[in-house]
Amino acid sequence: MKYKLIALDIDDTLLNRQKRITPLTKSALLRAQEEGVKLVVASGRLPYGVRPYAEELKVLENGGYYLGFNGGAVLNSRGELIGSTYLDSRYIEPVYDILRPTNITTMVHKGDVIFCDKKVNDYTKVESEVIGIPLNPVDDIARFVDWRLHKMLLAGEPGELLQAEKALKDRFGKELDIYLSAPWFLEVMPKGINKGLGVEIVCRDMGISMDEVIAFGDHFNDLSMIKMAGMGVAMGNAEEDVRRSADMVTDDCDNDGIAKALERLILR
Repeated sequence: MKYKLIALDIDDTLLNRQKRITPLTKSALLRAQEEGVKLVVASGRLPYGVRPYAEELKVLENGGYYLGFNGGAVLNSRGELIGSTYLDSRYIEPVYDILRPTNITTMVHKGDVIFCDKKVNDYTKVESEVIGIPLNPVDDIARFVDWRLHKMLLAGEPGELLQAEKALKDRFGKELDIYLSAPWFLEVMPKGINKGLGVEIVCRDMGISMDEVIAFGDHFNDLSMIKMAGMGVAMGNAEEDVRRSADMVTDDCDNDGIAKALERLILR
C-alpha cells in the first residue's frame, strides 16, 4: 500500500512529554512530505492552537491540513474551513446543570479566546498554558454563551471527571459524544463528530481513500481515526484500548515512535 496522508495527534504523540517535536520525528515527517505524502495535524485544541505545529512541520506550505475541536473544524493549507460542525445550543444549559455542583471547570472557545466558569483549577490552566491563551472566567458560562460552540471542554480531577462522564453519558449518551481526551479533560461533542470523520473530510478533498492514511494517536479521542485509517498506529504510551484497536504499536512519544513507524512504513 502506498500511503498518501499521515494524520497526527499532537499531545503525547507528535509532542513528547516536554511538549516538543523531537528532531528525529520532525526530520522523518519532513522527509515524508518530500516524498509527496501530505500531513494533517489533528487535535482537540482550537485551530489557533493547532496551526503553529502545522507551520513548524511545513504542513501548510506543502499543501497539508489541520483540524481542531476533534474534527469539528477542518482547515486546508490556506486556512479555509472545508468542514465545520457545531454543538446544538439546547444542550449547553442541561449539560452545565449536571456540572454546577462539581469542582469541574467548563471551558468554551470563541475564535482565539477561552472562556470558563469561575471554578478554575490546575487542570484548567493546562489548556491555557499549552496554547498560550489566557483564561477569561465568567459568572454563568451556560447563560454567557451566545455563539455557536464546536464543543465543551471539561477539566478536573480524573476521579471526578469519570463520575461526570458517567452522569453525562447516562443523560445524553444517545445524543452527544462524551469521551476523555486526557485523564483530566472530558470532551462534550456533537454526535458522530470525531477525528476520524475530520480525516475523512481531508481524504475527500484530496481524492483519496481512508485506506491510504496512516493515523497516529494515544488517547480515546484518537480511536476513531486509528480505527478508520488503513494503518492505525498507537504510540507506546497510548491507552490500552487504543493499543488494542491499532494495526501497529510503535515506541512512545519520548522515543521517536512516529519516526520509527515511518521508517518501516514509508521511508525504507
